Amino acid sequence: EGHWSYNRAAPEHFDGPGSGDDQFMNSMISKYAMEAPVSKTDGAPSGNFYFNHITAFEAAKEILETHLGLKGKDADDYLDKYFEKTWEHFDTASDGKIETARMSGFFRFLCANMQIVLH
Repeated sequence: EGHWSYNRAAPEHFDGPGSGDDQFMNSMISKYAMEAPVSKTDGAPSGNFYFNHITAFEAAKEILETHLGLKGKDADDYLDKYFEKTWEHFDTASDGKIETARMSGFFRFLCANMQIVLH
C-alpha cells in the first residue's frame, strides 16, 4: 500500500504450480524477469515482462544446473564460452532487453539443444 509497494502478478496463463499452466514461464517471471512500467512517470506494473543481461545470466545458471547438470566452475566456464554469443543473438534491438516470451528459445540456444524440455 505504501509508496514503494509492488505486487508482481504473472499473466493469467502462467499462474504457477498446480494450475496446469506453463511452469517454466511462471518460474522465469516470478524469479528473474523485470516488469516494464505502464509509463515512465507513474511506474505502475504493465504485465509486460523482459530479461536484461543480469537477469538472463542468473536464470542461465539455474537452467544449466537443472538441464545440463552443470554447476560451479563447470557452469561458469560454459557461461564464459556461450552466454555472450547467445545474448547478442537474441538482443536483436541491441537495447539490453529480451522479451520473456523469447527466453525458452534463448535457453535452448544456450544449451545447444533446441529440443530440450523446459519446465
